[in-house]
Amino acid sequence: MRLESDMVRDCARGQWICILGRLAPFLEAALARAGRHVPCPVHGGRDGFRVFRDVNETGGGICNTCGAFGDGFSLLMWANSWSFRAALEAVACDLRLDPGGSWTKPKPKERRLASATHAHTRDPVSAEQALRRLWEQTIELEAQDAEPLRRYLLRRGIAAVPDPGVVRFHPALGYYEDRVRKGTYPAMVARVTSAQGGLLSLHRTYLTRDGQKAPVEFQKKIMTPCRPIHGGSIRLFQVGPELGIAEGIETALAVRQRTGMPVWAALSASFLERWEPPAGVNLVVIWADLDRSGAGTSAANRLRDRLLVQGIQVAVNLPDGPVPVGRKGLDWADLWRLRLRSAA
Repeated sequence: MRLESDMVRDCARGQWICILGRLAPFLEAALARAGRHVPCPVHGGRDGFRVFRDVNETGGGICNTCGAFGDGFSLLMWANSWSFRAALEAVACDLRLDPGGSWTKPKPKERRLASATHAHTRDPVSAEQALRRLWEQTIELEAQDAEPLRRYLLRRGIAAVPDPGVVRFHPALGYYEDRVRKGTYPAMVARVTSAQGGLLSLHRTYLTRDGQKAPVEFQKKIMTPCRPIHGGSIRLFQVGPELGIAEGIETALAVRQRTGMPVWAALSASFLERWEPPAGVNLVVIWADLDRSGAGTSAANRLRDRLLVQGIQVAVNLPDGPVPVGRKGLDWADLWRLRLRSAA
């Protein structure tokens, strides 16, 4: 069977963040902050590289020094020192579009990985200090001034209260694009921690005073991590032998409210499939998103397969479709909210 690049490209559309995260994990910092500048994964520096804002559709990015890469194939060729054929076969293999079972995923050249690792972990002390400074400015969800966050959650049909040491409220957080301040908004701030519980980053959701999402291009952002963020999550509730994992904070809170299960948030499909549960967990329930692209299902299945090998019991739950017209996906919080509206 002949491998057609157009066919592989069509199948990859809408899944590039996950694909790039698997094939070039040192792009993680850029993928977590699409459209924003980070150190170049090849030659380092301060902030010369970014993936495009539509990276999930195109896979593209740009370095101020190395040039522009219009799609995921060219980005992988640059980042991993691959030929086009090697990148094409790697993407097809990753998507399980195997025409004969004879391909093996090419390995990135060592020099690229070494440079990328240096860029990704650059100045972790300063990064951690910035995270802690912001966290010290936040207040608990129950505080009087945190009304915008309570309104936001209630609009999503959520009354579950997360761990106050994990999710807090910032009354006036600056919003920046390309290091230019565009405004100040209330925000939900959540700690992203490793499987061992160490601080990795902070996730911010920008809001309005009346509990809506802020009128900005990126309502949700991750601060520059102080350590590699793969495998991490937001520990919304105390863990037990059974633990749920979802992509978004709101989805995890909605599942907790409905089931009573402790549920954590992995932030995205790419992070979900690389999530690492803490020691002592015997059963993981994956509350996956239903996406038109299939990214949520694919990530959930990959996580399931990996955890089963580790001897952990796994269940995968997907919302009943179809995805509503005009939307890219459906999560559990959306599904239950839609059902409440239909019953009203």
